[in-house]
Amino acid sequence: MANLWTSLANSGVFLAVLAGGYLLKRLGLFQREDAKLLSKIIMNITLPAAIVKGFAGVEFSGALLLTFLFSCCVSAALLGTAALLSRGKTPVERGTTVLNTNTFNCGNFAIPLLSPLVGADAFAAMCMFDVGAALFTYGPNTALAHHVMGDGEGKTTPGSILKRVFRAPVMIVYLALIALSLLHWELPEPVMRVAVMAGNANSFLAMLCIGILFEVRFPKEGRATVLRVLGGRCAVCAAAALLAWFVLPVPREMARALVVILFAPVANCAAMITVENGCDGTVAAVINSASMVLSTVLMTLLLAVLPG
Repeated sequence: MANLWTSLANSGVFLAVLAGGYLLKRLGLFQREDAKLLSKIIMNITLPAAIVKGFAGVEFSGALLLTFLFSCCVSAALLGTAALLSRGKTPVERGTTVLNTNTFNCGNFAIPLLSPLVGADAFAAMCMFDVGAALFTYGPNTALAHHVMGDGEGKTTPGSILKRVFRAPVMIVYLALIALSLLHWELPEPVMRVAVMAGNANSFLAMLCIGILFEVRFPKEGRATVLRVLGGRCAVCAAAALLAWFVLPVPREMARALVVILFAPVANCAAMITVENGCDGTVAAVINSASMVLSTVLMTLLLAVLPG
């Protein structure tokens, strides 16, 4: 019971910050465009620092490799589900469904929410899940979207995938930390102090940014696509959560973190990627906001009821 109330209290703090960001936007103190600057600070400074802080002392293991492979399998299942559910729809609807079904907002939402509540090994497992999900977000997602839209030429090449993946500071930090772990090297103390200072600000800034981006208006246009994406995500992730909890041979704390992170909302970048690829950005924005509401409820409940 103590763990239940502790989880609810910690989740409540994050939800309060999220609600505060939304309220400050409604009062005019922030504009939606301000979230772009916050997002740059988070993705380029505080999140990499939080990852360095959380990864400290973690030894790369078979369980972490298994987590990465698990993430890739979940992403592949989500892509297949998106293609199947959108059969017979217009090319734009199909592309929008594919580009938004298989993304996870780990860096700006799930990791900040969970990092104060889990140990180092579980934190590392979340990071490895994020690595697998990110690889699909920047690569196979776009390739499949163009395929189902009937674009035979496509716009994605192996070179463009690698360029986008390795241009992200978070991915560079992930790979560097994995290499250091395999070599049994540690970062210098001054570097860790800076990482701890910047990383401590990540959770607050991430929830504030999400609050500023959050919208409660859900227009009728594209409602079927929204339901298709959210329904497909929930079905696949629920099945994956059962596998993670009852079958995946990883420590219980890692399994708990994986179950919760599976219900992270759609990534913020999904809307931008949707527009870049000629699909419906308005529907993607609605999907993003709706998934935040759904994920906030589901992740909070899971944190409260799953034993650590």
